[in-house]
Amino acid sequence: MKLLKAVVEDVIVQSNKIQPIIVNFQNGELKDEEAKEISCGLYREQKNNKTVLALSNGHIVYKGYRPDCKKESIRTLLVLHNKRTGKARLFEMERWEVTPVLDKSEDEDNNSDIDKIMILNKQFGSKKVKRRTEQYEKLQVNVESVKEDLEKAVSSIEIDRVDLSTQLSPDDCLNAVLPACNRNVSNVKDVYNVYDIIPKSKLETLYEHAMEVLKGDMEGKGTFFKRILKSIQSDPDNVNKVALLLYMEMINAWFAMPMKIAKKRDVNVCSISEEVNQHIIDTYSVTSPNGRTRPNFMKDKGLIHSLILALTLSNFTLDLELFRVMLETRTSLKKLMDLTKIIGAVSSKDDKKIVVLKVPLPPPASYVKKGKKSIKFNQ
Repeated sequence: MKLLKAVVEDVIVQSNKIQPIIVNFQNGELKDEEAKEISCGLYREQKNNKTVLALSNGHIVYKGYRPDCKKESIRTLLVLHNKRTGKARLFEMERWEVTPVLDKSEDEDNNSDIDKIMILNKQFGSKKVKRRTEQYEKLQVNVESVKEDLEKAVSSIEIDRVDLSTQLSPDDCLNAVLPACNRNVSNVKDVYNVYDIIPKSKLETLYEHAMEVLKGDMEGKGTFFKRILKSIQSDPDNVNKVALLLYMEMINAWFAMPMKIAKKRDVNVCSISEEVNQHIIDTYSVTSPNGRTRPNFMKDKGLIHSLILALTLSNFTLDLELFRVMLETRTSLKKLMDLTKIIGAVSSKDDKKIVVLKVPLPPPASYVKKGKKSIKFNQ
């Protein structure tokens, strides 16, 4: 082999750019026939702001970081000789070492770290730490074991498909939201008994506050409340009627209350009477595995009861628009008109927003829920 001598004429250093790369595989050498199957790419790792070389042969991924040239004691140069001109060029090379990337679950890492910490706690921890570590170990649950036990437990349970398909009859649905309706009476006052909505003994606990309202305690009262109060001011039974008006106001407050507050054990809807407070909660909500809830039919029940009380207090003629404004919940006029049909009230010929309860009542309308909002009436 003939040795060539050359004189270096110029040196151009571009340390800021990535130079041609010689790759060293940590776990072996790359065979010539496998080199054609390798694909590679350079990337920027955002986590530590380093340049990464990634290679893959379709089965294994290798990666390596760019070496720090300042720490290298020697430099590797590649010589390219041009036979035609006789000139040679030297290119600085970078030697990168790549290692295989092994799949490793983060959960396994975390579990391994926790196990190591627990071993250290039991060996070198204080009595308090050791006791907590032992309690923690006892609380650990094998998910697969529990899953298997549950599958065995439910495998022997038989489901009666007939029970699943059973639905409440329209009459049962109606009875769930409507108090007893006396359709064959001759006096409109006897169609509904307000004490089916709230027992008289419980209503009487509101009498003392009702008398204060009659004396002028109107703080926080709305237009609808004041209008009804004005019409019953001279009524011989005004104390009882104001108590009914207060109860109707409390039903509205219950449904306007956020569910998060309504689920609390010490929820307070009526600060005047504990008996009335509990009656409202029991009448207009249901208990479930997730706590107390107010399904849609309970909201309808509360509106129907309020409408009956409002009709009774306003001499069986009610302005639905004024009633709707009184409500603290968002309720449409159409919804209220649908509910008055269940009660048996009819719209006035002059103004559809005015409803009247009169005898004889129209044919009964069935309360059939379809979906979340719609109500179907069968007459």
